[in-house]
Amino acid sequence: MAFQRILAITEVEIRNQIGPAPPFALFGCHFSPEDGCFVGLADHLPAGCGLVIDDRNPIPAVDLILPVLEQLSPAYVILDFQRPPDAQSIKLTATLARIHKNLVIPPPYAQGLDCPLFLPPVPPHIPMAEHLKPWQGREIWLELALDGALITVTPQGSRTQLLPHAQIPEDSYEDSMLHCHYKISQKENALEFYCVRTRNDIEEMLRPPLPPNLKCAVALYQELGISIK
Repeated sequence: MAFQRILAITEVEIRNQIGPAPPFALFGCHFSPEDGCFVGLADHLPAGCGLVIDDRNPIPAVDLILPVLEQLSPAYVILDFQRPPDAQSIKLTATLARIHKNLVIPPPYAQGLDCPLFLPPVPPHIPMAEHLKPWQGREIWLELALDGALITVTPQGSRTQLLPHAQIPEDSYEDSMLHCHYKISQKENALEFYCVRTRNDIEEMLRPPLPPNLKCAVALYQELGISIK
């Protein structure tokens, strides 16, 4: 499998014919306790398209996912699980791995399963190779996002705060090794390093040569659809 890029779009975007041409991934699919079923589904998926299932709400049983897979026949399924694993979610993931041959799972579920891993975005202050290093030998699907990081350094040490959907600071500098933009500010008894990746930074980060186990990059069409091709 050669490196590829996937844009994720919602059911509304599919219905209104907004977004990229297929193949793409349908995201926003999650279990609704009120409805007792999955919501955010399209009527159908074109050939080669995938499905992203999140755990906004806990999923009670794998049987609830089976009608979704039968209806949509996704080429692949990405589990975008953000909750800490528990006995139910571990069992559900293992069962799905047996049912669907192209299942992509979060790193906390890696043990005992040889599925490709869906890694969170590379923090802008960390090289991509370092972000992927713990998973050498595993196929990686990497999420892309315009996230930032605020690193505060004091005499007592440092702390890092990740910042979703960060904005590029004025008068920033470009780091061609990290593929990010940064700004340094002097505070009382502290230095602040503000780092963020722009669309161009992400494009540069994805230029060959890429780590051999990086097989796919997944981005939201709403966020990166214009530049990620």
